[in-house]
Amino acid sequence: MDSAPESDCWDRIRRLVQAVEENPFDEDPAIELGRSYLEKNCYPEAVAVLESLKSRMPEAVELYPLLGLSYLNTDRTTEAIDHFMVAMSHSPEEGYLYWCMGDALFKANRYPQAIEYYKRSAEMEPGNTLPLRKMVQAFYDIGRVEEAIDILKEALKYDGAVPELWSSLGWAFIHLGRYSEALEPLKKSLALKPDDIQCIKSLGLTAFALGRKDACFQSYQIALGMNPLDEEALFGMGILFVSTGDLKSAYRQYELLQSVKSSLCDDLYAKILERKELRMA
Repeated sequence: MDSAPESDCWDRIRRLVQAVEENPFDEDPAIELGRSYLEKNCYPEAVAVLESLKSRMPEAVELYPLLGLSYLNTDRTTEAIDHFMVAMSHSPEEGYLYWCMGDALFKANRYPQAIEYYKRSAEMEPGNTLPLRKMVQAFYDIGRVEEAIDILKEALKYDGAVPELWSSLGWAFIHLGRYSEALEPLKKSLALKPDDIQCIKSLGLTAFALGRKDACFQSYQIALGMNPLDEEALFGMGILFVSTGDLKSAYRQYELLQSVKSSLCDDLYAKILERKELRMA
């Protein structure tokens, strides 16, 4: 059923290729061809056609953000940054260019600079939570979790219907050991997206930390119902069994972790041995 639109797209690309070959100095078909390659994730092809246009018509300002995105998606961050800089010099009022630049800087591990560009984009487009969400990830990666929490709370004022914002807030509280504060945002996230297995596992971890073992068991049971070989859920359930003294059940979780060659199996086995030694002492 989907083959017709797919075929139409490639037919359009072939027509654009022909138009560019027939008139290399007409920027419109070249721009559209570059954009079409980007939409199809054909990033090297997009780079080739847009660089060719730039060599002929460097004044074609539309090509610079497209080239920036093409280079960004081929992990050539230096070229991406250079082209986003040119694009912003031509269109300094376009907020999306600033978060594109933030993405390039983030990918280059230049997190403080990425944060500044995300912040500028958010200021230019109040209510757009995308640059705020990107800023959160940058704050996470440099260990500034408290600031990430502040940004998430700000984003939720604009859009409380995005489950990822709530789950990220919950995970930030977990990261800081503030488990009781993690419960509400995780539950709100799950209400919006009931099949989010990562959120379900986070609720299991939170319940365990708060000593709510029945709720912890229920969460991990739901997660394992969705994916019986989920490593984190198997490990969490195993730790729960260890804590209750049910070492036989904990060992079954260990064997399952072994079967999926999980790096967590050694940690669980160590906890099982530790509990055995305590029993024998």
